[in-house]
Amino acid sequence: MSIRINKITRGRFGNKVFQYNNLVQLANNLGVEASCVLWEGNEYFKNIILFKKSNRKPRILYWNEILEKTDKELKVLLKNQDLALDDPSYALHNTFYRLTNKDPREFLELKEEYVPKLENDKYTYVGIHIRGGDILGSDGNDGREIHTSTYYKKSIDYLVKNHKLCKFIVCTDDMSFQSFKETIAYLKVKNYNYELGPNCGQKKFINDFAILCYCDILINSSSTFCCACVFIGKKNKKVIHSKDWMNRIVKGDFSNGEYKKYVRKWTYKMSDTEFITTEGYNKAKYFWFDIYEKKVNYYNNIIFI
Repeated sequence: MSIRINKITRGRFGNKVFQYNNLVQLANNLGVEASCVLWEGNEYFKNIILFKKSNRKPRILYWNEILEKTDKELKVLLKNQDLALDDPSYALHNTFYRLTNKDPREFLELKEEYVPKLENDKYTYVGIHIRGGDILGSDGNDGREIHTSTYYKKSIDYLVKNHKLCKFIVCTDDMSFQSFKETIAYLKVKNYNYELGPNCGQKKFINDFAILCYCDILINSSSTFCCACVFIGKKNKKVIHSKDWMNRIVKGDFSNGEYKKYVRKWTYKMSDTEFITTEGYNKAKYFWFDIYEKKVNYYNNIIFI
């Protein structure tokens, strides 16, 4: 019997990391073998689990089943079949708290050539992730996941006030995104020490990912890309999340509509009431509920700004 990924999720790298974490955690929790097809992680991480053939028929294990069933009940499902976390399982960040009992750093360790050389004894490194691109479309809940430059500016000022010698490293996949341009302009005006991530604005991402993994503090967006960096690399890193985003995803409170000025009108396809009744909202919200309550193992040194 085994827990399997026979096809890696169609989502981007952060989703794949969360999917792989769920695979390892669930197999560990149930005391069974894990199997995984090749994915980008084989290139970037040490000792990634390999694919193992099985004669048993796989059955998709859905995210809501993981949340609703006990480990004992899940193990019963393995009696005559393997369980697969392939799409459309959607067991990604939403099942992180339910499954994660083992430190992901034990099995998600970057290969040496990707570990950044940071002067942590000299600076307090602050990784800033600004999600652009797909955040304006359906993958960003039609713009509702946008984090404004106001959030980034407040977070930067908070850290400068409370930490010595901050060095900011800004990572984004979209250098044309307004939040990015306004945040960079602010860092320049304030004469704060900053630099762009080595992959800034590129399709290549692993060096930016690695830097975020090893920073002392993260100013995060809602992307699973930077959320995955919290539980890889440096331990006990501080994480800042947007209070406005938490209000939207956790409380359904859209009273602060500043983010809407960044939204192209054609992408805003549903009302706020319609949004919080969609299946996508329901699938995504659980991770953020757990984060909001600060009860997530390996992801609990959080500040909301």
